[in-house]
Amino acid sequence: MIIDGKNILITGSSQGLGAQLAIAFAGLGAHVFVNYAHSKEKAEAVVREIKSSGGNVDIIKCDVANITEIENMLSQLDEHGGVDILINNARIDPYKRRNDCNDSEWFDQVIGVNLKGPYLCSLMAIEQMKRKGSGKIINLSSVWAYRAANKQLLEYAMSKAAMHSLTRSLALVSAEYGITVNTVAPGMIVSDEMTERVGEDKLDGIIQGIPLKRGGAPAEMADAIRFVIENDYLTGETININGGTYMP
Repeated sequence: MIIDGKNILITGSSQGLGAQLAIAFAGLGAHVFVNYAHSKEKAEAVVREIKSSGGNVDIIKCDVANITEIENMLSQLDEHGGVDILINNARIDPYKRRNDCNDSEWFDQVIGVNLKGPYLCSLMAIEQMKRKGSGKIINLSSVWAYRAANKQLLEYAMSKAAMHSLTRSLALVSAEYGITVNTVAPGMIVSDEMTERVGEDKLDGIIQGIPLKRGGAPAEMADAIRFVIENDYLTGETININGGTYMP
């Protein structure tokens, strides 16, 4: 699929990797829809940056754990001709759990955004893509889908592992409509947010455990996703891009 002129919805794209993907694909000529749940100011900053470069962009507020809000979001996409490419990027940061959040509440929050969100967004997007006779869904997973996680990352790793199963099943049920569904599973992505989250000392220790001895750049993740979008014969697969942290 050619990206130029296509409608791309990127969930959780007000900051981090999602924001970088929005900027990158707007630069390739896509009409990008920047989604946010809480950080309106950050989302607006992404929109301003895209517009300053002449990009085509809109902003949509939606909590992807809420089916009513997802329906409203996809309705807005329908007004623009429907979604061509869905990138399920929104996630709950496992390092930002509140102290007053019990295990049950935290499980529901993480699974709600990280797994139910992609599930519901994909099902609704597929209905629009069916009418077009084509479509691309990319699920953003993580190297933690393969690894035993500590208590802090347990729910996050579980949600990402389940996403791989979701990808394969959605790929099977949507293939007859010309829709492909794939996963991109990054390792550590270097960013200011990552440094703030774990601290420089711990970050250096993580990097030393990566065979390539460095973290990934957002541009490298965008390149991997672009490959998935542009290859029409790839479906039900996982692209691992982690510097050798996990080698299946």
